[in-house]
Amino acid sequence: MNDVVPELRRILIVDDDQLIREGIQNYLLNFHDSEFKLEVDTAEFCEEAQRKISSNHYHLVISDINLPDGDGFSVLEHVKARDKDSRSALITAYKVEDYVKNAKMTGIYNIIAKTAPFDFDELSRVVNNLLNPQTAFGLTTYMAPNSQINHILIRSSQDVDNSIETLQAFLKESGTAHENELLTALMEGITNAIYHACRNEDGSFKYQKGQRIDQLESNEQVSVYYGKDLDSIGFAIVDQGGNFSASEILYWLERNMSGAGLMDTHGRGVFLMHRLVDRLLINISPGHKTEIIMLLYRDENRSSQYNKPIYINQF
Repeated sequence: MNDVVPELRRILIVDDDQLIREGIQNYLLNFHDSEFKLEVDTAEFCEEAQRKISSNHYHLVISDINLPDGDGFSVLEHVKARDKDSRSALITAYKVEDYVKNAKMTGIYNIIAKTAPFDFDELSRVVNNLLNPQTAFGLTTYMAPNSQINHILIRSSQDVDNSIETLQAFLKESGTAHENELLTALMEGITNAIYHACRNEDGSFKYQKGQRIDQLESNEQVSVYYGKDLDSIGFAIVDQGGNFSASEILYWLERNMSGAGLMDTHGRGVFLMHRLVDRLLINISPGHKTEIIMLLYRDENRSSQYNKPIYINQF
């Protein structure tokens, strides 16, 4: 029997820091676990990157934001103009929050934070998610193999109340910091998955926030997953609407990060999650489902409160 030859995927890494540039290239070529055969090119400057993008097809381009002759936003806009099917991500050692407005304007939904030491495992996950969208979904993907993942199905307002009690007990048992704030963020996520995700045919909200619901339709029910392993505690909230968009999520994030959203009556849920958890990932399959994944790391080196990445995947 002939061995199946893996499909080829080409990646371009753009960074003026030689150690980062060549370190990522070496890791992806020699240590990254992928179902694809990878070719990884590098560029040091915007001009060099744009020249390579103009003459080659890349499935994924990862660019540093600050480059000697420009910025990563212009590099990735060049990618979009040439090949709308290419995936892209930014990477920076500076505070990610400072670039959310630009990311919203240019449609860049993944910003990787450079850490010391550099988190190659996380880079590996981002690359897999962008090259193969199906790997992005599911809390089990982000937890250790054979972790016990618990499931709550939300079918009514009473189920929401019960889920909050269950999650509160789980947080207390797990010994997490900011237990009450985390519970508030989880409650915001669950209620948003009902009151903002359930829409009428004209796009208007079907339910008003705070309205008691005796029974959700089967296609409106929300799944909540939670579990833990030796490295992390994880949660996922999944609706069946897929009515949120990456640009909408960045809009609310940017408003709240800038302080403009202090008086808003909604839109703070995703900001609370981003602030309180170590990693927030939002996966959107338009018209099918939106999945919010929240991870809390036990390793202090991974649980940076200063510079958190942004991962929003819309497939």
